[in-house]
Amino acid sequence: MTDRIIENASLSDAEAISALFARSYSQLLKNDYAPDVLARAMPFLSFARPELISSGSYYVVKDASTRVIAAGGWTATRPGAPDEPVKPGWVHVRHFAVDPDFTGQGLGKMLFNHCVRDAKASYGATRFDAYATLSARKFYEKLGFTLIGPIEVSFGPDVTFPSLHMTCDV
Repeated sequence: MTDRIIENASLSDAEAISALFARSYSQLLKNDYAPDVLARAMPFLSFARPELISSGSYYVVKDASTRVIAAGGWTATRPGAPDEPVKPGWVHVRHFAVDPDFTGQGLGKMLFNHCVRDAKASYGATRFDAYATLSARKFYEKLGFTLIGPIEVSFGPDVTFPSLHMTCDV
């Protein structure tokens, strides 16, 4: 996997990240979500949030041609709660995705391990929380996460998305 590089995401990657999200989520989530649920959620799932991309703790994996084939990161603030006080040592997995053509090649694990190293070094992270899709449960369990329980993630007043709250000590 020497032709794969991890780098900090920048705003110039936003379009490629959104395209990655659209490719990934439309393919990899379709077996676990009803078509109408996925259709309502896709505009939210496939939008690369500028504040996350420019956070300094969001990354892209590129192949030799510099195509974005995976993305993900972490923040100390809980998703959807920017004004909530942060818990020392706790960080949150943010918007992970791998291109469907590249799943099963260890990119998600490589990216998560990069996040762990960075979060430990720069924030003193001891725990990662994740709001995972139903489809990502096995991926997170392989990384050492345990299931806390099901949650409904709100994307707006009329759009909720069935998800899983998971956690992992690092």
